[in-house]
Amino acid sequence: MKKREAGQALLLVLIVLAIGSLMIIPLLEQAFTVGRFRQITNEDTKEYYTAVGAQEYVFWKFLYDSFGENFVNDGDNVTLPCNVCDTPVTVFVVMKSSEYMGAVAFATQHVIRPTKTVSPDTVANDTINTHTYTIKLEQLSANTTQGLDAIYDILPKGFSEDDYVEGSSYIKEWTGDWESIGDPTKETVAGQARLLWPNTYVWDQGSDNGSGGFTAPFSDFQLRETKYLKFQVHGDLPKNTLHGNWIVLKPWDTLSGPVAPIMAGTPDPPNVMEGGLCTAYVTANPEIIQPGVETDIEFTVHITNIDVETLSIDRVYYWLPPDFTYTENSTSGITTSDPVQTLQQVTGQERWFLDWTGSELPGGSISVASAETVTLTFWSKASKDSSGVYFSEAFVVPDKPSPTIFRTIGVDEEEYTTNYTWNTGAVEVPSYDSQSNSGDTSIYSNIGIIPGGMNIMSWHIE
Repeated sequence: MKKREAGQALLLVLIVLAIGSLMIIPLLEQAFTVGRFRQITNEDTKEYYTAVGAQEYVFWKFLYDSFGENFVNDGDNVTLPCNVCDTPVTVFVVMKSSEYMGAVAFATQHVIRPTKTVSPDTVANDTINTHTYTIKLEQLSANTTQGLDAIYDILPKGFSEDDYVEGSSYIKEWTGDWESIGDPTKETVAGQARLLWPNTYVWDQGSDNGSGGFTAPFSDFQLRETKYLKFQVHGDLPKNTLHGNWIVLKPWDTLSGPVAPIMAGTPDPPNVMEGGLCTAYVTANPEIIQPGVETDIEFTVHITNIDVETLSIDRVYYWLPPDFTYTENSTSGITTSDPVQTLQQVTGQERWFLDWTGSELPGGSISVASAETVTLTFWSKASKDSSGVYFSEAFVVPDKPSPTIFRTIGVDEEEYTTNYTWNTGAVEVPSYDSQSNSGDTSIYSNIGIIPGGMNIMSWHIE
């Protein structure tokens, strides 16, 4: 090699050594970091998979080991230690019973439930007061195809149409602000005042429908959407009397019953009113059943006469939830006779229809005194494989003619007298919150039962 070439090679070697010395320390540091990261990643991955494995163990326990029998009441919890691949994991499971917020398949055409409050609801005798009524409209049914056309409000007989406070009508969307809606149409029929919103609505007796009703967005409801209408009335009421208010929704002729009562003075008895008819609701015992376990359930229909007169109850009929069956010879209370039973198709589901009327009621009807409460109780068997809430629907029919003020807007006697319990008497197959902890990793899930498996409704990792 020539001296000149040897000098060039030496220079290249020196350059490489210089650069290499600068790179060695960072490369070693990088290698250490990668190794450490790989170790940490492996540890985190192991914790994650062991926590997941523990969750899957909980699923297995529910499906194949009758784990649900450990839970009876809302909030019951079980700490479940387990071992996944020689790694100890702790799982904490809580039964969760919450208000049902899903769709409801009603047996009737009614979809929006009207309720009402009033303030003040107690006044002294012989005083003139301004009362603010607030109507709450909640879409409970999954059927949202038909929107709201109109709202009739039938005032207590102590108020006249002139007692309505001009300019006091407001509506509110689900999450919106109050907006003026304009004054209603005011009418007096057979000595009783009736208000109608919107004032453009015209009911067509021939088609049992109308025109000029509410328009979007107030007419349209989503599932579980709630809207409001409020207005004021200024006047005095007959003393020592309870005064109720009725709502009628078009186009379904959905009635609220006598709601938002105002107590003037000290009525005796305090909880009855003229034209009050009766109230009814259903209770279930137990309210919570375990998935896939056939359970005996006691249903009770509570009926209270809130009318000033004795009522004659001619009929009680009842739709059981899907997959619930009536237990023979189990009826007690106002009758001990079994109902007439038919299996009916209701909104795509088969449900047993129970009917106590005529020969099923002693003497053909039941007499209920003013302020008296009576019950009808029976037993049912149920086995549900899916988490959810299952409602009953009961109807109580007293024998009483409908007032003219209802008939003149198309509400017939059967619609007026039938007291509907809506979705009461709920029986729930619960869901469960499950938390698994492995090292520094925690998994939080909410799980429900479905036929042959589990439904993961939420999954969160920390």
